Amino acid sequence: MKPRKDKVLTGLAGEYYVLAQLAERGFTAALTLGNSKNVDIIVTSPNGRKINRLEVKTSSLPLRHEHLFGSCRFHIWAMGEKHEKLKDKNLFYCFVVLQGKGLMPSFFVVPSSYVARYVRWQHRYWLRTRKFKVKDTPMRNFRIQENDPDGFKDNWRSLA
Repeated sequence: MKPRKDKVLTGLAGEYYVLAQLAERGFTAALTLGNSKNVDIIVTSPNGRKINRLEVKTSSLPLRHEHLFGSCRFHIWAMGEKHEKLKDKNLFYCFVVLQGKGLMPSFFVVPSSYVARYVRWQHRYWLRTRKFKVKDTPMRNFRIQENDPDGFKDNWRSLA
């Protein structure tokens, strides 16, 4: 039972950190309650003209070395097959990396269309490059390189 509780608390910590970052930047944001599909936070831009949905994915795992593009270090979040299809101009993901107690997390704000393309590509790449045939699975991964070449870190302006 303990791992489930830790997973839930990690997710809640990420959501509350994101709410604090949004408030600090002048956004109006509300955490959804219950089991809302594909949305953890509703965000209204500081000028009140734009409303977005935000799905928060939180990890407390250290960077991992992977040989996807040479030898790089990545932040990695678990995703599902459904994330390949979620493409909405008003849906964003905020990927959160908890650094430890008392330390500020890292935040990566990514449009859903980018996530869908990446998750689809990454899974097909994984299936193609196995030395032995593997059974397909609904599990997927989303990765951001340590140096964040696409500029998603603290990309809060994309929500305005």
